[in-house]
This record gives sequence, C-alpha cells and structure tokens, in this order.
Amino acid sequence: MKILIKAVIFDMDGVIIDSEPLHYEANKEIFSSLGIPVQDVPYSNYIGVSNEEMWQDLKNTFSLPYSVNELVERQNNETIKHFKKSSLKPIDGIVELLSTLKNNNFKIGLASSSPKVLIEEVLSSLNLDKYFDVYASADHVAYGKPKPDLFIYTAGLLQVRPKECVVIEDSKNGVKAAKAAGMKCIGFVNPNSMNQDLSLADVTVKSIKDITIDLIKSLE
Repeated sequence: MKILIKAVIFDMDGVIIDSEPLHYEANKEIFSSLGIPVQDVPYSNYIGVSNEEMWQDLKNTFSLPYSVNELVERQNNETIKHFKKSSLKPIDGIVELLSTLKNNNFKIGLASSSPKVLIEEVLSSLNLDKYFDVYASADHVAYGKPKPDLFIYTAGLLQVRPKECVVIEDSKNGVKAAKAAGMKCIGFVNPNSMNQDLSLADVTVKSIKDITIDLIKSLE
C-alpha cells in the first residue's frame, strides 16, 4: 500500500546554510588552544554527530582536562561568534523549496545536531523560522545522529509517522539516522561537507533546486 509523504525534515548545517566550513574554522581554533593536532582528528567523521558525542570522544582520545559540558559551551560560543561575523545566506534554492512545501501543505521540520541556541540564531537571523512548524536539536534526545532518535522525535512533534517523512541530509551520519528511523532520505551532495558517503540515501541531488514536489512524491 502506498504511503503518502506528509512531512519534510531538514538538516541544518550543510543543507539550510553552508556552515560546515564555519564549524570547522571554529573547532580548529578550539583544537589548537587545547593542543589537539588537527591532522590527527578525522574531522569528517564528526560531521552530523552531536557536539556532546564529538567532545566525549575527543576528551577520551586526548585526555582533555575539561568536562564535556565545558567543552560544548566553549564550542557553542565560538561557533555563534563566527556565525555573527559571517555573511552566510541560505543555500541556493532553500527559500524557494521551503515556500513551495508550505504552499503544498507539507509539514516542515528541522532536525539538527547543532545546539538549540545556534538553530534559533540561524533561523531568526535569516528569517527562515516562519517556514518551520517545529525544530529539534541533539539537546532534545539521548542519542544524536547516526542514531534515529532525533528524527523520530521530530516526527512526533510534527504528529506524523516516520514512514510519512522525507529527510534532506548532507552527511553520512544524517543519512544513516534517517534510514534507521524508517524514513525516506534525499542526500544533498554538498562539496563543503568533506566528501560524505550518501550511498544509503534513496536519491541524491547536487543542488537543492533539484528537489521538487514531484521528486518527493516519487519516494511514496
């Protein structure tokens, strides 16, 4: 039996805004101050995972003398500082896609590994909050991506079943989380997301402009 798609859930970093380079620069400064050799950090593996999980792993690997909460707070402050200094705009095609989805009565959610404070800063400063029915961060669940918890939680907020959702993701961890949640997934090949493996996605696109209502309905 055909399952109708009722909701589209967006990742934020690398999908809504091209912020992965910004995160990298902010984190690189923190790594340097902590004496973590950047070349020893397989940074691409952390794209899409929660800040807490990244810092727990780095704390264990490099015996950092700070709590995970302290490291996360430091990262959040540095990232927001970089964002406010940047001239980042929504990725080409995002505003048009959000508007089209809204006009076609799709429910729209945001599920990001970024903290709530950064999500709110991005959505409000770029005037995108009006398009989203709900948003959720890794702060809201016990386990972040690649576990499915964040997407399942977001579907609950949208009051739809996971199988009625399509996720748009640019990272390997995000695609794995979407598929583990039982959702369809469109992989966005963002060249600034460090050559992510999106092979588990149901379909991949090289431009957000390639995501149409017809493409979404073809996944039903």
